[in-house]
Amino acid sequence: MLAFHEGLVLYHGSYADVREIDLERCAPGKDFGRGFYLTTDYDQAKSFVALSARKHLAESGESVKGGYVSAFRLMRPEELLFHAFREADERWLHFVAANRRSDLFMPLLEDLNGCDVIAGKIANDQTARTLQLYVSEAFGKPGTEQADRLAVSALLPNRLSDQYCFRTEKAIGHLVFEGSDVCEG
Repeated sequence: MLAFHEGLVLYHGSYADVREIDLERCAPGKDFGRGFYLTTDYDQAKSFVALSARKHLAESGESVKGGYVSAFRLMRPEELLFHAFREADERWLHFVAANRRSDLFMPLLEDLNGCDVIAGKIANDQTARTLQLYVSEAFGKPGTEQADRLAVSALLPNRLSDQYCFRTEKAIGHLVFEGSDVCEG
């Protein structure tokens, strides 16, 4: 179950030591849109360190070894508009697809646009392939019963961890930096 309570500790893995969060540096087109992504799973955050280093190398040409897992504590969550996708179901699939391809499921994007934080399952490497097939219409037209059924059934066997997308400056203001661990690369 996706927690959202006072004192919840969330982790972020990166090639850089992230102490100050800058939403302007966050890329669009991710599962829950543009925002700062965290997880309750320390090991999952640690696994993102290498991915972050590879992306940095591709973007800047600068190689980095290792990185950091930064911890943040959630404060006053009752002041934030929070939405949780409890399962990787049809609605979750539509929202992730809409954030990856702007012409899909626009009413759903509009419905959740005002949320400060959106949480749910993460599209890991295995699910990312399924989502790419879905948005490229390999299962049929996205949103049809057949395409949705095929995509969701392909996702169900995968172990999907959680992710929390802090989408607004207001939400970022409710995170308190707790510290970082160095991860060797």
